[in-house]
Amino acid sequence: MRENFSRVPLQKVNELRLRSACPAVVALGSRSFFLTPEGLSQNPSDAVMVSKTDIETIIHKASDYSLYAVNEQLKKGFITIRGGVRIGITGEVVIEDGKVSTIKNIQAINIRIPHQVRGTSYKILPYVFGQTSPYNTLIISPPGAGKTTMLRDLAWQLCDKYLMPNVLILDERGEIAANWQGENQLDVGAFTDVISGASKSYGFENGIRSMRPDVIICDELATRDDMDMIRQAVRSGVCVFASVHARGIDDIRAKPIFRELVDDMVFDRYVILTTKETAGNITGVLDKHLKMMYT
Repeated sequence: MRENFSRVPLQKVNELRLRSACPAVVALGSRSFFLTPEGLSQNPSDAVMVSKTDIETIIHKASDYSLYAVNEQLKKGFITIRGGVRIGITGEVVIEDGKVSTIKNIQAINIRIPHQVRGTSYKILPYVFGQTSPYNTLIISPPGAGKTTMLRDLAWQLCDKYLMPNVLILDERGEIAANWQGENQLDVGAFTDVISGASKSYGFENGIRSMRPDVIICDELATRDDMDMIRQAVRSGVCVFASVHARGIDDIRAKPIFRELVDDMVFDRYVILTTKETAGNITGVLDKHLKMMYT
């Protein structure tokens, strides 16, 4: 499988999906192909078949042959390895005392490969930065549309273009900065601090207190606790750049915990991305009154 994958343009690959006893699938942008001995094909009959042994081998290599060492991540359904590569995992969830203790009998994995794409945020910069400070901004995006890539570039722009001295990234899954043993594998700017592997609540509470950031950047808001942390940060005078999985502002307003943020105008800007060939395709920028500013 490794030999076959060597014939694929890795710099364009977003995902590699491997399911036991199924063809290997490679995602380039928004399109999916089957992995074959010659490279990529749209014909599943040409595809390399994945075995359970393949999946087990990859998981063991990704964990440096110690599943125990990565079990805290496993319990959340993924492993993050060097370079910010996240391996999503499905299998049999083991429950002990009402809590997830691990995942066993892994059936499928999704290897997500991050890319440094400089300039993806360039078109929105006039809308998310004021004359003296940035606006609280929520990036709305379906999976695979480039929201993490956009956040990463915004962090770099904050430091390089706007010379913001104190930027803090809360990298819960290790995908934005890809911090590995204390070093960022991806460029998020010279004045950026990173808290990796911790919950957003830990990052907001301790990050604001200890690092005094001007801007906090975080990915994939999902829970009521996340919303409360955003409110607390904004009330403390900290600007927030965040993202959420959705297809548009109507999807956001359909979820009560998100609708409250919209109705209370916690965010000043909403950037909407769509799934196309490349990351960061912008379909609109709305202000806090949901008036379209850019299309």
